[in-house]
Amino acid sequence: MKTSVCLLYANCIPVRGAKNSIICDLQRNNYVQIPMDLYNILIEHKGKTTEEIKAFYKNQYDEIIDNYFQILIDNEFAFMTETPELFPELSMDWEEPFEVSNAIIDFDEYSSFDWRSAIDQLSDLHCKYIQLRFYHKIDIDRIIEVLTYMDEVQSNSIGVDFAFPYPENTKLEDFVVLFQQYKRINNIVLHSSPFGRRVQTMGHSKYLVLMESEIVSERSCGVIDKSLFSIHLKTFTEAKKHNTCLNGKVSIDKRGMIRNCPSMPVDFGNIDKVTLRTAIKDDRFKKYWNLSKDQIEVCKDCEFRYICTDCRAYTLDPAKDNSKPMKCGYDPYTGVWKNWSENALKKSQLAETT
Repeated sequence: MKTSVCLLYANCIPVRGAKNSIICDLQRNNYVQIPMDLYNILIEHKGKTTEEIKAFYKNQYDEIIDNYFQILIDNEFAFMTETPELFPELSMDWEEPFEVSNAIIDFDEYSSFDWRSAIDQLSDLHCKYIQLRFYHKIDIDRIIEVLTYMDEVQSNSIGVDFAFPYPENTKLEDFVVLFQQYKRINNIVLHSSPFGRRVQTMGHSKYLVLMESEIVSERSCGVIDKSLFSIHLKTFTEAKKHNTCLNGKVSIDKRGMIRNCPSMPVDFGNIDKVTLRTAIKDDRFKKYWNLSKDQIEVCKDCEFRYICTDCRAYTLDPAKDNSKPMKCGYDPYTGVWKNWSENALKKSQLAETT
């Protein structure tokens, strides 16, 4: 034991914040808070034997160090080894073979753009994931219409999410059948639900989500919350170098305007007049793609920065590209979560229009 090293499993990665530190377990998709002292030991003394670490601290904290390591081992975050060189770190490289990896298409009762053409173009760009959001009442037949079209043209096996108000005279069993018939569905979010909040598993990483709250526009997006953390290797590695919301994303708002996301102020033309391929070639389109959390004010000091989403549409200071997301209530300097203020959002929007 005297020559052994306490080594974290490769999928367990410590991240330091201004006040707190965590270990992200990218295999079990969770995280745990750890003392700042333990973070320092794991990073500053990585590869050293237990006895070497104890000697560094002049053997004043031997019992604490033993307890730290035993807790890590008991919770399967670490193991003891005499050959740490045989256990390399995970690569933090992130690669995506396609220019566009995900997309959002918004609709309301006045939307008139050619959504079929939009799906065709996204398929041509090899986009693998589309979210369709409806802000008006629709019935389940509208969803079937979209899914049937996507199946007919193949759409390069695009996966799809839907968000729309809970349809009247529709049973939950109808959605179970929908998931069974159309394998490309990832998730369905039903807002304005009469059944309260509920999450029902529909298969591996497939969910039917019911929400009581009503979503009436794109202004509802951009909320940063612990429940929305994405704790896996793909997000973690992407967050190291890119923006976890806008990287590889293209959106079409409810009027058919091409944007980075429907809430962003800049548009790149209407989908009925400008192709998506043309729009993404505009130098301005990729402005935020490489703006990582390590570059964003406050976020760069947050221990959750590599498992968190981002928002460039609603920020504390719209004049700064790297301002903190407005709809985040976490303060990494105190370690306290608070509800973000809707009033602050309204004041910010008022300031932009005056």
